[in-house]
Amino acid sequence: MRNIQTNDLIKYFANSTVQYSDLFVTSLGPYVHDHNRNTAPYFYGLVITLSGSANFSLNGEVYAIQKGVILHAGPNMAIDITVTSEEPWHYTVLHYEMISSPFSVEIGHFKIETGHHHKLDYLVHQLIYFEKIPGDLNKLKCKSLFMQLVEFFVICAKMQTSNNVVDQAITFMTEHYRLPITIAEIAEEVGCDRRRLAYLFHKQTGMSPIQFLTEIRLKQSRELLRTTSIPIKDIAELIGYQDAFYFCRVFKKQYHMTPTNFRKQYLTV
Repeated sequence: MRNIQTNDLIKYFANSTVQYSDLFVTSLGPYVHDHNRNTAPYFYGLVITLSGSANFSLNGEVYAIQKGVILHAGPNMAIDITVTSEEPWHYTVLHYEMISSPFSVEIGHFKIETGHHHKLDYLVHQLIYFEKIPGDLNKLKCKSLFMQLVEFFVICAKMQTSNNVVDQAITFMTEHYRLPITIAEIAEEVGCDRRRLAYLFHKQTGMSPIQFLTEIRLKQSRELLRTTSIPIKDIAELIGYQDAFYFCRVFKKQYHMTPTNFRKQYLTV
């Protein structure tokens, strides 16, 4: 049984080009066994429970699904379903096409723990409603709703693995990046051992605390370089770097150009 890491899920949808195709809604009676079928040959699918529950097998791997759990299926996978609830299992399958992806390995099948959210239910039912209405405007509406749905269930999945210590560290860095703070100081601020914070931080964000802090600082430096004529030495100090030469090295490593060249290319004032 596969549970994809939240950060991998975010990277997958953030860096791939996907396009909503269609959906269907159907039901299976209590304790019904449905098998000898396959998923769509050219499309990926999201199996979303509307009511009831089932054990859903994809290529021999069994997933227990109900509301609060979304199942992702790849193309042309063997299906075996057994309804596990006393009520019918009512569900929808949303098909999407993979246009392009930087990932060389197929993402395949896995479940996504989202928890119960009214907005998630609302987006699903809105998509089901507009799918029934013909016309290009409603087709566009369905594409938009699908991407909203993807964004929201990724957020929900992230919330399931959220850790208060990490959230506190992110808030502290966002508010204090202008100061020459260290990771040891951040760990002390949130009441956590430095190594423990690094482990939890990477688990939740896919980055180390220092990478996250550097990202915040460099994004702010880009904005200042684009929109002001503040000297680079002063910009370094404004974003928490006491050493302007070190700031320049970090900037060049990240963006493959010096702050001076970046300003020449993108200055808008």
